[in-house]
Amino acid sequence: MTDTHQRPQVETAAEHDAVGAVAMEMATMRQHTTGPRFIDKVLAMWPPVALGAIFVGLYLWERQRLDPFKRFLLPSLSEHWNKGIGNPTVLGEVWDRLLITGQIALLGLAASIVLGMLLGIVMFRFRLAERAFYPFLVTLQSIPILAIAPLLQSILGFGLAPKVIVAFIISFFPIPTTLLLGLKSVPQGMIDIFKLRGAGEWTILRKVGIPSAMPSLFAGFRISAGLSVIGAIVGELFFRTGAGGLGQMLINRKIELQYPQMYAALFASAGFAVAVYLVFNWVGGRLFNSWHESGEQG
Repeated sequence: MTDTHQRPQVETAAEHDAVGAVAMEMATMRQHTTGPRFIDKVLAMWPPVALGAIFVGLYLWERQRLDPFKRFLLPSLSEHWNKGIGNPTVLGEVWDRLLITGQIALLGLAASIVLGMLLGIVMFRFRLAERAFYPFLVTLQSIPILAIAPLLQSILGFGLAPKVIVAFIISFFPIPTTLLLGLKSVPQGMIDIFKLRGAGEWTILRKVGIPSAMPSLFAGFRISAGLSVIGAIVGELFFRTGAGGLGQMLINRKIELQYPQMYAALFASAGFAVAVYLVFNWVGGRLFNSWHESGEQG
């Protein structure tokens, strides 16, 4: 009887020793493989810088090939600066409109994160819920948003709400799917260790599942961050009443043939999307740097 009661404790202690040994080995490997991280980060900047230089070269080359009467479609670099991103008046307008677009995008992203995480947990915990909800998630992702926009207009009008819902719909899909993938990828050995201690399903989910799924979930956050800005712009392009953001500035300046100002709004929207992406990338790097390879990206 005594041997029967002592055996699980001995096995548990052995498993803890094994887990500790693996963790120490992984930490040692990381110390030897990371190297001078500052140099690595500097070298990592060269590919996007080189690609950006190629894009600028292609832009200038295509501008030279255009008919002189059509070159207003691709303003020169000096026109971009004097009439666009370097003009204080234009910058003031871009900033004011960026605040509106940012509000729409962040509200849609926040709703996607909260509801997406809840749905991801429910689908993981109850397989019937996964079989019920997942086909609708795929369907919602594949429906053109402009087909839903008239319905939103009929129900909600032209205020802030339909624009936020458009941003939510476009940015929602990556959150529950990446969380579900992360939860399903938890090593069975870690789950068995907690079960040996008598932990319940929700305790295992809270202490093992969610922490293990966080790197995958943050990948979904980074994807949804950019999609939320796209959703905000699309919502503004369709619902063009009320306070206008960058989407309205884009379409208005295009109609007025003020292309340097239009490109300034385009650069601002792209910069905002990249900034939100980098915030999640930085937070993920700080959270996972000490124990997961994805933290090296931060």
